Amino acid sequence: MSNKSKWIKAIGVAATVIGVGVNLITDWVNEQKMAEEVEEKVSEALARRDRGEAEES
Repeated sequence: MSNKSKWIKAIGVAATVIGVGVNLITDWVNEQKMAEEVEEKVSEALARRDRGEAEES
């Protein structure tokens, strides 16, 4: 096998590993964003509920 062929294979493997890593990081970031949105919505709902209870009293 020639030296050029080895380099091409190595670049291909490196690109695959980098692609998988980027995909995993993207998934993690999206999960963090979703968790933040859920927490924000829950906080808003609790605040609305507390205001409603305070107005009834």
